[in-house]
Amino acid sequence: MKIVSYNVNGIRASVKLGLLDWLKDYNADIYCIQEVRCNEPLTKELIFGEKEQISLFETNQNNLSSYYATYNCGLKAGYAGTLILSKVQPDKIILDMDEFWNDDEGRTTTIICGKNAIVDAYIPNGNSRLEVKMQYLSALTKYLKKLKENYNVICVGDFNIAHNEIDLTNPKECKNKSVFLPIERTAFGEILSLGFTDCYRFINPTKVEYTWRSYRSRYDESYSGWKYRIDYILASNSLNSKLAECNILELPYSDHLPVVLNLKD
Repeated sequence: MKIVSYNVNGIRASVKLGLLDWLKDYNADIYCIQEVRCNEPLTKELIFGEKEQISLFETNQNNLSSYYATYNCGLKAGYAGTLILSKVQPDKIILDMDEFWNDDEGRTTTIICGKNAIVDAYIPNGNSRLEVKMQYLSALTKYLKKLKENYNVICVGDFNIAHNEIDLTNPKECKNKSVFLPIERTAFGEILSLGFTDCYRFINPTKVEYTWRSYRSRYDESYSGWKYRIDYILASNSLNSKLAECNILELPYSDHLPVVLNLKD
């Protein structure tokens, strides 16, 4: 099974850049998308072309009809939102986090497929809403703990946290900056302590790669700039023996890069 986590920074802009062609060609089993920033009807139209497409996208002949779509686009126009595309029809869908969290931003989507629970999470940015971010992380910890009682859990998404110094370019400068605050890193560690594995770091213990880059550092190789590994795929420790590969792909469709996990049968 191949699972992709990708913050697309707005699905309308990423589709214009060619995202749908890549989704079809890459042929993953599950795509977990964050920061959709688009309402459900238009998102559905962009992905599946169920209505006559507006001129901006009319040249895109992509067909992703083999996927089941689970939308949680939120109610605030142009803001947040998550989406899961899966080749297998989910047995159950959970929006938000049961009793642990409820908002209108569409930040958490879960699909249950057999014994596996796939959680797509978009953790709030803490620069302006640190308290909300910490509340969300607390709720996510409780939610994942509950899911683990019955399922193998894979939690993916944009956490807006660089866990360790290897995961960002300027750790000293960021020690008082949201993304690398001690309370954020501790909260991330508490999720791992439930019995989760950071799949990328498990497979690539010393590799230095990032999933978000400042605009300048994306186009100037000589500039170290601000770079973070803040997008993760976390899996129940029970799946460790099945972790085959976990990679970060260099793609042009967003300011983030996707993380891909390959699971052995």
